[in-house]
Amino acid sequence: ARGVALQGQRRCLYEQRVMAVPSTHGAFTIDGVHTEVLVTDYGQRVLVLVTQIGKLGTMYITKASSDGPGTSADVSQPPEMRVLVGRHDDEILYAAARRIAHVVRGKGLDKEVLVSLGLPPKLGVEQLRGVVRCATEFACEALNL
Repeated sequence: ARGVALQGQRRCLYEQRVMAVPSTHGAFTIDGVHTEVLVTDYGQRVLVLVTQIGKLGTMYITKASSDGPGTSADVSQPPEMRVLVGRHDDEILYAAARRIAHVVRGKGLDKEVLVSLGLPPKLGVEQLRGVVRCATEFACEALNL
């Protein structure tokens, strides 16, 4: 739908589009903290977004496990990941993102996986394990894995 909005003396054209990207959203309470998980399948890649701070946080990417049709890599090994944006020096956060991608890929997903973690900087290891467990279970269910 298209329209014109008046803002003061300015006229702004706008256009609304319906996006046909399958997404699944879940809200959970993990150790008393509100946590949101969004899983979006873009066709060539999947986004698993987990936030407790209402922001994207640090984004990681891993490549698909195979180099093309008919080839496959060892999905029993955790994937190689790199930081796209965010905290480059947080090894615990990196391990959490890597675990989420590893579990999702281990269930048969052969796509690039984007993992976005918007978590507080001083999150304890046990709390982080709970977040990872919840996010991986939700992502696998959302992707029908």
